[in-house]
Amino acid sequence: MLEQMVNLEAQEAYDKIRIALSEENCRFLSEKSLRQIIVKQGSLWGISPKTAKKTIEIDLEPTDNGTKVNCISKLSSDWKNITLIGCVLAAILVGLCIWMVIDLTAFMSTNVQSVWSWLVTEGGNVNVLAGKAFINLAWELAVFLTIVIVLEAAIVVYVRSKIDLFASKILEALS
Repeated sequence: MLEQMVNLEAQEAYDKIRIALSEENCRFLSEKSLRQIIVKQGSLWGISPKTAKKTIEIDLEPTDNGTKVNCISKLSSDWKNITLIGCVLAAILVGLCIWMVIDLTAFMSTNVQSVWSWLVTEGGNVNVLAGKAFINLAWELAVFLTIVIVLEAAIVVYVRSKIDLFASKILEALS
């Protein structure tokens, strides 16, 4: 949450904030004249504090010395959900890949039919090259998806830690 005192009348502060938000292509959700502005800003595909989709609530409170401005920025629920769903699906695929690697490795060693053995069996014969290729491909996919999950987690931590960057830019318009 950001809080700033400005030496402006409430109407002037409200107008400047509204103009700054419009220039940044924010979608206005709610406005209570001279009291509150709520906007959506960013994109579902945003990966930085400025571009991630968020809701910003700006409250203005007239005081004797000017106007007190409070900003609360929250990540949009659809941005959080799409990130979570993507990570869960990637984790499921990592598990599937590891299962495939373990199963095919055991099949290649023992020649005992297993769940994934049909992938490398041709007319009752084991295709060793196909088996090695599937094992390598599954490992590479598991590693790639694990890296994606770690990067997504890092993006979420970074965006959450700097969520107020956009709001602070808007408040600079009051200076």
